[in-house]
Amino acid sequence: MTGYGRGEFSSADGTTYTVDVRSLNHRYMDINIRMPDRFLPLEMRIRETIKRRFRRGSFSVYINSTSAEAEAVGVNLDVARRYLECARELKDKLGVKGDATVEVLFRIREIFSQKEDVDVERDWNAVEGALSQALDRIEEMRQREGEFLKTSIKEGLSAIEGLVRSIEELAPRSVAHYRERIREEIKKLISEKVDESRIAMEVAIYSERINIDEEITRLKSHIQQMHDCLEADGPVGRKLDFLCQELLREANTIASKSQDVEIIQKTVDIKGELERIREQTQNIE
Repeated sequence: MTGYGRGEFSSADGTTYTVDVRSLNHRYMDINIRMPDRFLPLEMRIRETIKRRFRRGSFSVYINSTSAEAEAVGVNLDVARRYLECARELKDKLGVKGDATVEVLFRIREIFSQKEDVDVERDWNAVEGALSQALDRIEEMRQREGEFLKTSIKEGLSAIEGLVRSIEELAPRSVAHYRERIREEIKKLISEKVDESRIAMEVAIYSERINIDEEITRLKSHIQQMHDCLEADGPVGRKLDFLCQELLREANTIASKSQDVEIIQKTVDIKGELERIREQTQNIE
């Protein structure tokens, strides 16, 4: 499910930061974080905070400074000197052309360090508050989207329920049609009286082969379970997805058993509704 939230905090040195969090649809949990080096020790805490509140989704977290003042930066001369020595060695021994200029050294992050008194717990207290603000906003947006999806899925389930009722009403007709067809075929082959007991036996065998009572019962049960899931608290996306697969299985079985054109067409309609519902369940936590 999609969402966006922002929080803001200030560090002990007065630098102001924003915490931007974006959430996109994803079958599993995926978290990407970009932030200044001083907050790297907080990465696992940020991840755990998100995982405690959400079960699925692709989350992108960005922590950026909004202060106009430049952060104090120091230079590690020993590291810079070592890089220069290595560059000269490569040049002398391997014949590499070019010089290690200041521009090149600026690209080496290890040479530079921020001159600040980092307190992990103090930083976490500040970051956590802003992160919670951003996640609160995302949760509100996801809940609104969830209500919309709930309504849409219920409409799809109602359509499927109507199709199942129609199939249930049409099912006995298939047997009656078969009985009449086999009677007419026998009459064409023989002129004497039709053996009704023989027809009854053939119809009984056919009825058993095309019987879809169990499939209809399971369809109704799965539909009710989906309704129950939509009213339940907590994550239900995976269960809804599983129930969609089970509904599809039963619809396919009915289609393979039946020789009634109308019943087969209604199973096609059921599968169309299920495909739409299943796409929506992928977005539900």
